[in-house]
Amino acid sequence: MFKVFIFILFSSAAISAQMLPKSERERIEDYGTVFVEAINSQNDELHTKTVIDIFSQASIKNDGASKLTTLFPRMREAFGELEYHHSDLVEFNLGGSVSLVLHVYARSKGEKGWKDFQLRIEKDQPHRIEKIAFVADVAEPVSLPNNEISDPNTLSWLNRYIDNLVANNDLSGSILIARGDEPLYQREFGFSDAKRTKMIDPETRFNLGSGNKMFTAIAIAQLAEKGKLTYFDPISKYFPDFPDPEFAKKATIHNLLSHTSGINEYWTEDFDKNAKEIRNIDQMLPWVYKVGTDFEPGTKARYCNSNFILAGSIVEKVSGMDYYEYVLKHIANPLNMNSTGFYLRDGSTPNMAEPLRKVETGWERTEDKGSRGTSAGGGYSTARDILKFARGLAGGKLVIKSTLELMTTSKTRIPGSDLDYGYGFLLNAHGGVSSYGHGGITSGVNFEFRYFPGDDTSLIIFNNQDNGAYDDLRKNVTKLISGER
Repeated sequence: MFKVFIFILFSSAAISAQMLPKSERERIEDYGTVFVEAINSQNDELHTKTVIDIFSQASIKNDGASKLTTLFPRMREAFGELEYHHSDLVEFNLGGSVSLVLHVYARSKGEKGWKDFQLRIEKDQPHRIEKIAFVADVAEPVSLPNNEISDPNTLSWLNRYIDNLVANNDLSGSILIARGDEPLYQREFGFSDAKRTKMIDPETRFNLGSGNKMFTAIAIAQLAEKGKLTYFDPISKYFPDFPDPEFAKKATIHNLLSHTSGINEYWTEDFDKNAKEIRNIDQMLPWVYKVGTDFEPGTKARYCNSNFILAGSIVEKVSGMDYYEYVLKHIANPLNMNSTGFYLRDGSTPNMAEPLRKVETGWERTEDKGSRGTSAGGGYSTARDILKFARGLAGGKLVIKSTLELMTTSKTRIPGSDLDYGYGFLLNAHGGVSSYGHGGITSGVNFEFRYFPGDDTSLIIFNNQDNGAYDDLRKNVTKLISGER
């Protein structure tokens, strides 16, 4: 049986550099029609011809034409007869090298949901198919309007689009798009609880997931501006009991904030069993120490929560304040982010969205991972508060302009993605339009914050479900803002 993979990243869409001429892009996108026709056909001669016409010579040589020919009946067995929608070619510019991926949108006859068949295309002429990278479930393949995001027709389209996602995919959440201080579009939809008794409203607090890594990085930057630490302080200065003293002399705060330290991920099955006992950052340190290290600091990059646990502990050691108190006093309170905090998940705080997963009878609450968030993630906020955060950043209310530029300048590329990382901020370029921010994804939790400095636009989206429609909404609204099509 052909396997279906759900592809989820902690952040946004690919860099579309539009390097190929339009005629060449259209020729490659025509492969999608041919590909689906071959799946729907039971003619062996057509299968053989399709392999010769659209697969690369290297692929045919490596896999053999006869093996590739069997791909189509196997896919027909897995997906049945397909209804074709359209194809999009996406070009990744990976810093000197080019990667081409053809997205072929089709769905099984009689099914509501669509499949995104992602085909790797050879980077050199004649740009034929190298392999099937994976197949993703998507709520809907969308033809986007070409007007600017502030155009009333675009916002009307967006409203209808969300109506459709709510009606057909039971999507819940909150979205806010702002130009400067002024919201262009804000909407809440769906339910905040599994029993469907509480509608989401502007006061609903959502889990940020990894999004509050931004807060931790800002805290470090504020202390650096005051001369209380430097980005290249070795972590041995703050953790004299680190299990590998020599490693700790080499690893720096810079490595922590840019995910280049080499420390392993603390979130293991063993930790998962004990996560609900955690109440503060100090209780996290033994788990970070326990997992050890994997590579020399600065030699590689790997996204890892352990880095931001240590960064949060440094905030405490240098400031003399509890991490949670520091974030409230120096980030949330100055910006009047009154619905933002690190709340205990014990029902004592009102208006907290439940994390939900799909079951046959509807939705059920997922198990909370831990009793309280940490400096690596798990805080709570609202769309309105995150807009205040965006304005505070842009307006120099949290850190000075040069510090923000430092934090939002690439320090490394996250392996296996098209994303660069600064200090606590994920960096991207959609259709050549730069943005910074951070996302958060875990079971029943989806969050995305993107700020586009070129036109002073903020995008904030929350969702409290395991729901593929959220990812469609996030990607398509990003395209509407950036102009990427």
